[in-house]
Amino acid sequence: MKPTLKHIAELAGVSVPTVSMVIHGKGRITAETRQRVLDCATELGYPVHMRRKRAQQQYESNTVAILFNVDPEWGFIWTFIRPVIQEVEIAMEAEGYNAVIVPISNDLSDDRIMAKITDVGAKAVFAMHFGDAPLFITLEKNGIPVVLVMNNEYQDRFHSICSDDFQGAYEGTRHLINLGHRRLAYVETVRPNLPRLLHDRHFGFRKALAEYEIPFSRQLTIRYLASDEERLLADLKEMFALEEPPTALFCLDDELAAHVLEQLHVLGKRVPEDVSVMAPGDVMDYSLSYTRALTTLRINTQQMGKAAAAMMLARLTEGDDDVMVVKVRQQMVDRGSCGRNPYVEEKA
Repeated sequence: MKPTLKHIAELAGVSVPTVSMVIHGKGRITAETRQRVLDCATELGYPVHMRRKRAQQQYESNTVAILFNVDPEWGFIWTFIRPVIQEVEIAMEAEGYNAVIVPISNDLSDDRIMAKITDVGAKAVFAMHFGDAPLFITLEKNGIPVVLVMNNEYQDRFHSICSDDFQGAYEGTRHLINLGHRRLAYVETVRPNLPRLLHDRHFGFRKALAEYEIPFSRQLTIRYLASDEERLLADLKEMFALEEPPTALFCLDDELAAHVLEQLHVLGKRVPEDVSVMAPGDVMDYSLSYTRALTTLRINTQQMGKAAAAMMLARLTEGDDDVMVVKVRQQMVDRGSCGRNPYVEEKA
């Protein structure tokens, strides 16, 4: 039977990722552990010597990996994340590093993702919109620094560049309140691997309501599940049938808001004449003629890319340090989907 990394790991008493690092000449592994793994590999007949030249070539390539989820449900995010990747690539190449996108998906095991990372000879890893703490821990333990981009979930454990989602939602909601809106609805959905994003934006919204002594209403909350347009339409219809319907909708992100705008049109609701709509993100491409105009809380993805590269370069040149977190403030972009509360104006 042909020996595998798992066989070597069992014989050496270490993890499969550790074996992979030793075989590929990667990571900060003690001399004792490295020698034990190599000895076990030789004993099992694993072709270690044939791989050493390749491992050396990988080490000298100064490659950094950019993990990017290619599952269909994340297809909408490419326009948003592209500037981050572009800025990372420019900054890393200027310092002699080669940035390579490593496609991943939710059904890949940590071992498979680790194999992809070691196959490209990565000395460092950027994780874009992706959360997998056990994988990140393994990478860090094996001397491969990780910088998380657009994932607030692990900011207490890993170096992170993220958006200030709480403050953005708070300021966006305050903008609607200052336009006279007091019946504000919140529309959210599920975003895999990003539970902190949902939490921060929701409570940023609620903090603004609380400051103006506006009660939070479960009747004015919708959780939309992807592709269930009929349910979204039904929920919106029910909401606008209330004795006091909402005059403004705050959506989790603008990809979700695009679906909301479409269903509001079906209901005959004009934006912003009848109802205002706002969302954080700018994940949609507003340069396209068929993308409906929406006032957003824009995340400066170019700035995030530059900050991520600077953080990684510092880690590669200065070594380990305390966990650093940089939060990028969101900026409102007014595209005309928010207006004054028409009912307030009528009373005036």
